[in-house]
Amino acid sequence: MSPPRRPRGALRRPLRALAPGLVAALAGLLLVLVAPPAAVAAPPERTVDVVLDTMTPRVVTADGPPELVVSGRVVNRSAVTGRDVTVRLERGAAVSGSRAALGALDGGGAGAAVRTPPVAVAAAIAPGTEAPFLVRVPLTGPASLAIAAPGVHPLLVGVDGALGGAGATRLGAVRVLLPVVGVPGGGPPAAPPVGRAAAVSLLYPLADRPRRVPVLPGAPTLLTDDDLATSFAPGGRLAGLVDALGRAAPPGSAAARSTCLAVDADLLETAQAMAGGYEVRTAGGTVPGAGAVAAGRWLDAVRTQARGRCVTALPYAGTDLVATARGATDLSAAAISTGTRRVGDILGTTPVPGTVWPAGGVLDDRALADLAAGGTRTVLLDGDVLAGTLPTGALARLPGAPGPAAVALDPVALEALAPRTGDDDPGDSTSPAGTAAPLAAQDALGVLGLRALQETPTSGPPPVTVLAPPADWAASGAEASALFAGIEDLTRLGLARPVDLAGLVGPVGAGTPLPAATPGPRAGDVDAVAAPVVARAVEVRDGQRALLAATERDGVGAPSPSDFVEPLTDNILRSLSAAWRGDPVAQEAQIGAVERQAAELRAAVRVVQPSGSYSLGTNDAPLLLTVENRLPVAVRVQVVLEPTNGLRTGPLPVVTVPAFGSRQVQVEVEVTRAGQFQVDAQARTPGGEPLGPTARLLLRSTAYGTITVWLTASAAVVLVILASVRIARRVLAARRDRRSRRRRRRGDPTSPEGPDLPTRELQRR
Repeated sequence: MSPPRRPRGALRRPLRALAPGLVAALAGLLLVLVAPPAAVAAPPERTVDVVLDTMTPRVVTADGPPELVVSGRVVNRSAVTGRDVTVRLERGAAVSGSRAALGALDGGGAGAAVRTPPVAVAAAIAPGTEAPFLVRVPLTGPASLAIAAPGVHPLLVGVDGALGGAGATRLGAVRVLLPVVGVPGGGPPAAPPVGRAAAVSLLYPLADRPRRVPVLPGAPTLLTDDDLATSFAPGGRLAGLVDALGRAAPPGSAAARSTCLAVDADLLETAQAMAGGYEVRTAGGTVPGAGAVAAGRWLDAVRTQARGRCVTALPYAGTDLVATARGATDLSAAAISTGTRRVGDILGTTPVPGTVWPAGGVLDDRALADLAAGGTRTVLLDGDVLAGTLPTGALARLPGAPGPAAVALDPVALEALAPRTGDDDPGDSTSPAGTAAPLAAQDALGVLGLRALQETPTSGPPPVTVLAPPADWAASGAEASALFAGIEDLTRLGLARPVDLAGLVGPVGAGTPLPAATPGPRAGDVDAVAAPVVARAVEVRDGQRALLAATERDGVGAPSPSDFVEPLTDNILRSLSAAWRGDPVAQEAQIGAVERQAAELRAAVRVVQPSGSYSLGTNDAPLLLTVENRLPVAVRVQVVLEPTNGLRTGPLPVVTVPAFGSRQVQVEVEVTRAGQFQVDAQARTPGGEPLGPTARLLLRSTAYGTITVWLTASAAVVLVILASVRIARRVLAARRDRRSRRRRRRGDPTSPEGPDLPTRELQRR
């Protein structure tokens, strides 16, 4: 029995009922797939900025002022009016230890322990305008910050108000650390015994990202932009850093005794080149630079301030030593030796020997092994990348035989001096640290106060705090002066003991007993310059070596080959600067410029393209070619002809072409066929490295070569054979004819014509 048949349309009705749901589900799925992920959504723009201009005192001491004075501005960047804007201070509990300090720097913590009464800023702040404020709060007593004991406190300057028709809310805030080393009106803090106070050492960077564009020898200095002209001028970043040395850290002061200048030779050379005149690349071409005078004055000021101070040399142009350890170890050595030698030559000082401060204070195992093999004695590393806790005395022994010593840079100070990340959310507080804004060094003062107040051990070496700002530290001269003043205050109170880098690493030798340390996990995960860029730089370096091997000095007083090639190495190191980490566009621009310069240098030595053709009348006529050299050094050249059918080349001579000159080269050739054909000629080094572009030669040959003679002789032999065969056939035919005639005369009956010959003859007639 067959199953009952469903009524027509019974199957379509349920589908019709489900259709709206299916459509909605598919639409929702499509929206999920098409919508961008929430993680990459652009954060909302900050609508109100709180800018701090001054804060007094920066370090609270027992003999200092009794109140805290903070001034600043509220900037309304929104499209609506800010109403009933007020400002107040919020003080957190004193931090204890590095972990709590890092949390406070990141904006975390247990919240405000004390909130001061609000102070009115403005009843209304129109869009695009700003309103200043000034807050005076006693440090002790009623309605104060209630400071009762030394310590380092998180301090928040918060601004409240309403935007447009919205309700009152927190519009913005700035967070800083407030070091208290003495309560105003109280007695002086208890200082450690003499010599047991924490040592303070400051690395003071004078560096900037590379800005020189590779040019041919003898061409004017060319920069990517003219920002250094502003930085070198009075009020600029680099000018302010140098001025602060003379103003707040004069020779003999506690600040000077704790400071070691960390200088980049590339910046010094750039200033030196700018002082002699330079050009700047723009979208419309090159224009004269405007900072020659400022660059010369800045360089003179650096020489003056470096005299008698501790100086250490940075890797040349901030070379990324982690990147060069991946196949370019010789470039690592060049970056260190070049930087040290040129800093000493330009400043007239002797940098701390055998000391390397890598970018960010981070190295991986390969880079560390390269430095140890190159004779590096001391490496300045971020204390967080060393396995274990911060080594006692900030010194440790790294692995190796013998391993270099590691100076552990204070990780909390590194965080306090660097720009903050993750401040794009308007609900969070911001920090001026690592910027050019006022109070950029306030958190570093807080870290100094934290280290000065920590309990010092009764035995063993006293602790050492090494502060290391970023190499391109954006702080102004006023903020650098504030940091120096903080060191002076702590030293005066007996809470700090200044020691510079030379005094710290000078007594450390290979046999000095130090605690062992190894690079931790962070050291193996460094965001270095991209590996393909390193590979391209190595290729340029190999071509440079081949060119150097082919060059020689051209007369007395002329530049040596090393003087000519060394700037090429400088350009390679600039292309591998750590300044390009995470910036692929800048990386490509730098390495591309180096590759173009290398190609232009090779093109300067070339075979001159002939204007006409060569006519060869004999099979061994030589070719006379001209080789041109537009380099300032003599070059040994070998002219090579590409393999061509019908042409054989003899031994290729190596000739020396003088600087900025030319020379004719005779190339022995043997032509094996007649006619017209093309041959490619190129100048190469004796080692086979191509130099200039290929020249195309047009040859016209009327000579008979050996192949032609052989073909002619072969044809003659064939003709002789054919003629001989024809003659032999005729002889044989003649013999047969004669025999036939003799038989006919005898009446031979076997003859084909037989006895009827006369009759046939008559018929034929």
